[in-house]
Amino acid sequence: MRQRFFIFGLFLLACSIQAQTLSSVSTRWSDSFVEWEIYAIMPRDTTGQQPADKDEEDSEPPEETLYGELKLRWLNVREDFSEWNYELGEESGTIRQKWKDDLSQWELRSYTGNVVTMRAIWSNDLTEWRVTNNSIALDLKSKWKNQFDEWRVDDSKRGSFYLYTYTERDPRDWGIQDALNEEISQSMKMALIFLTVFFGSPKM
Repeated sequence: MRQRFFIFGLFLLACSIQAQTLSSVSTRWSDSFVEWEIYAIMPRDTTGQQPADKDEEDSEPPEETLYGELKLRWLNVREDFSEWNYELGEESGTIRQKWKDDLSQWELRSYTGNVVTMRAIWSNDLTEWRVTNNSIALDLKSKWKNQFDEWRVDDSKRGSFYLYTYTERDPRDWGIQDALNEEISQSMKMALIFLTVFFGSPKM
């Protein structure tokens, strides 16, 4: 009987630990695209405490929380857009152009050993990308070839990831609809965000 209660307790704990959902990414400064802030919707507190007015709580929109950042590695030295540092939740690492004169290949490396490669699917076309950790591959595509306001992943097995500017042709603020399943790591999501804001914004 005691073992049954223990297993049930673990089940309740697992249900209460929900992953955050990435919700938006914005430039830190309104006139610069070298530093970005990433926000997420955190799960509600499900410890069992009931609010005085539960209906009022349910009607409140969820709050965004600063969850990560992306910025040029050599921010105070030179504007070299080939190397970036990132933090996302408890993970951090670097994103680098694989070859200095080739924008079609990038590599993300977390400090815990995760590696994600990003490669343009077609030669001379930077609007379609294959993002892989050598186990899972996702394809990220811009909706248009000459405007970069919307990017999407649609995968029949692993869900979708949609990024879009809040205002047309203004790449300072992006909404994120994060509907990827638990198979997709923070590293993979960071790679998707990086490609979108890098190719969707001017270099300044």
